[in-house]
Amino acid sequence: MKISPVNLLSKKHSQIIVNNEPNIRYYQNYGSDSVKFSGYSKISAKDFKKLGSYTTCFYTGNPMLSGEQLTKLKKQGYFEGSIKDVVRRLKPYKEKYLAPIEREVFEQIEKTAKKNPDMDLTQLFKSTYENTRTKFREVQKPSFDAIKKLGKRLPKEYQKSFEIFMETVDKKLYDKPLKQDFSTKEFTYKVNNIAERSSDEYIKTNIKNLLELLNDPYFERNDKSLRPTLIKKVFKINNSTPQNNDYVKYYKSYETNKNAVKIAILKEISEIANQNGYKRLEKLCETSIDMVKGIPVTIPFNNKSFIYDLDKTLSGLPNQQLKEKMIKIAMQLPTSAENKDALMLKLRDSDPNIIGDRLFNPVLASIEHLVPSSMQGENNISNWVLALRYINSKRGNKPLSEFLKGYSIKNQQKYIDNLAKLVKQQRIPLEDALAQIKTIENEGKIKLNKSKFKELII
Repeated sequence: MKISPVNLLSKKHSQIIVNNEPNIRYYQNYGSDSVKFSGYSKISAKDFKKLGSYTTCFYTGNPMLSGEQLTKLKKQGYFEGSIKDVVRRLKPYKEKYLAPIEREVFEQIEKTAKKNPDMDLTQLFKSTYENTRTKFREVQKPSFDAIKKLGKRLPKEYQKSFEIFMETVDKKLYDKPLKQDFSTKEFTYKVNNIAERSSDEYIKTNIKNLLELLNDPYFERNDKSLRPTLIKKVFKINNSTPQNNDYVKYYKSYETNKNAVKIAILKEISEIANQNGYKRLEKLCETSIDMVKGIPVTIPFNNKSFIYDLDKTLSGLPNQQLKEKMIKIAMQLPTSAENKDALMLKLRDSDPNIIGDRLFNPVLASIEHLVPSSMQGENNISNWVLALRYINSKRGNKPLSEFLKGYSIKNQQKYIDNLAKLVKQQRIPLEDALAQIKTIENEGKIKLNKSKFKELII
C-alpha cells in the first residue's frame, strides 16, 4: 500500500484541544488510502542537536552553538594568527556564548593582546605558564596539606608507599622528570579523547587500528611471544609475497622484543599526528616512547590520575573511614571546569584550534535526557531537551524537579516558546514538541504557558 507524505502542519490533521490546552490524538493522512499515524516522529538525536543554534538552553536561557558552527569557526581560521586578530574575530562570540570560566580565560587573552598583539594562542599559553602554575599551586596547596596531614595517621606498613606516592605527585606538580611505566590503557584513553575531536574518519580509523594492535593481550603475557601476524601488520609485511626467510632474518626477533614493537606502533601514531597537525597527540606519543624506553619524563599533574593512584596506594587499608576522608579531599581539588588557571595549565602546548575548541565546547548544544538514561529514561524526542554542554554535565542523576530549583522557570518558558517557533518553521513536528512539553511538566513538576502553541492547532 502506498503511503503519501504527511505535512505535519496541514489543516487536514485531526487535532483537538482539551481543557484549553493543545493536544493531539492522532494525525491522519487523507490520501487515496487513509492511514492513521500516532506516536513520535523518528527525528534522530543528531538532527535534533542541530537545532541548538535556533533555540536557547533549557536551563539557563542562554544561546548555544551547534557543532557545525564551531567547526566552521575552525575551518575559517578564527583561532589562528595573532591574538590581536583572534580577539577581534571572536569578540561577538565572547559576548554571546562563552561560559564563565572560559570567559575569564578569554579576558586574559584580551589583556595579553594589548601587550603582545603578535603572539598566537599557543605562544600566549606557554608564556603565561610559569606564573599561572604558581598561582594555581597555591589554590591546590590546602587540599594537599590536608591529605598529607591525614597520611600521618596511616599504619606504618602504608607510610612508606604513601610518602613515595606524594613525592611522585610533587614532581608532577612542578614538572620534574620521573620514571614512569607506560600504561597502554591510559594511553588508549587519552588518544581516544583526542581523536574524538577529529572530523576526519580516515584518521580516526587508522588510529583505531593501531590502538587495537597496541592492546594485543600478548604484550602483557610474559609466558607468550607476540604472534607473527601482529608483527607483519605492524611492519606492513605483505603476506602475498614469499618472504619466510626475510621474516626469520629481520622480524622474528620482534616476537620477544615487545618494547620495540610498542615503539614502532607509537611512532606510527605520532606520524599521523604530525602530518595532520595534532601537536598534543604527537607530544603524547613522544612522552610514551620515552616511558617505554625507561627514560624519565615530565608528566602533567591530573586530578583523575591522582584520585585513581591515591585509591590504589590505600588499597586494603583497614581504616576505611580514613581512606574515604582522603579521597573526599582529593575529589574537591579544583578542575579546569571550575578554575581559570587550571584551564590555562591544561591548554599549555595545545595548538590554536584545540584551544579554541576547548573554549567554546562547553557552550555547544547537547541533548539532555529529562529522565536520565541510567534511570530507564527513553531515548526519543519526548524525553529530550537541548541544553548547554557544561550545564548538562552538572546534573548527573538528579531528578529534574530538584535540579530545576537552581534555575528560573522563565528559562524553561523561553525554551518552549522557541519550540513553538521551530514548529512554525517546520523544523520540528508539532506532536514531538507537545510530547516534550508534557515530559518537562511531569518530571519538572512545573506548569508552563503553552499559548504560543494554540495558533498552531487547527
